[in-house]
Amino acid sequence: MSLIFVLCILLTLSIGLVLFLQQQLDYATSKAARQIMNGTVQQNAYSSTDFRAQVVCSYLPAIFSCSDVIVNVQTVTEGINPGGYYAFLNSDTTGLVIPQLSNGSTQYNVGTQGSYEYLQVIYPITFLPSVVTALLTSHTYNGSPAYLAMATAAFRNEQY
Repeated sequence: MSLIFVLCILLTLSIGLVLFLQQQLDYATSKAARQIMNGTVQQNAYSSTDFRAQVVCSYLPAIFSCSDVIVNVQTVTEGINPGGYYAFLNSDTTGLVIPQLSNGSTQYNVGTQGSYEYLQVIYPITFLPSVVTALLTSHTYNGSPAYLAMATAAFRNEQY
């Protein structure tokens, strides 16, 4: 009986940690999107690595490993289905397209004044017990089962 109680406590703590990480990723994504939207990123001419390290990761707590944060920034053309933002949905429009989980294969285009942008920030959580991760997702990151905490922002750049 006490084993079940301990497992319930550990599961509750794991879920709480995942929710905390997700909230922090949402916050960092919204702050990073604002930096693109108001032209700060373009004026500082950040590379994709600089943007991830100096902008996105600066808003994340130390529990995040910045090298594991995956960032995609893309300019979106105006359009309706199947173009525009619909390009980021899977074929049956039930979820977002998950890119390759590697910063070497991400896109980085912060656009210009008035352009429509899509920012996607992903953090693979691999420290959960594999039983829990298997129940939540089927993704792997660096050979380990991973739950993907993901935050997105869609916006139009201001006239900076």
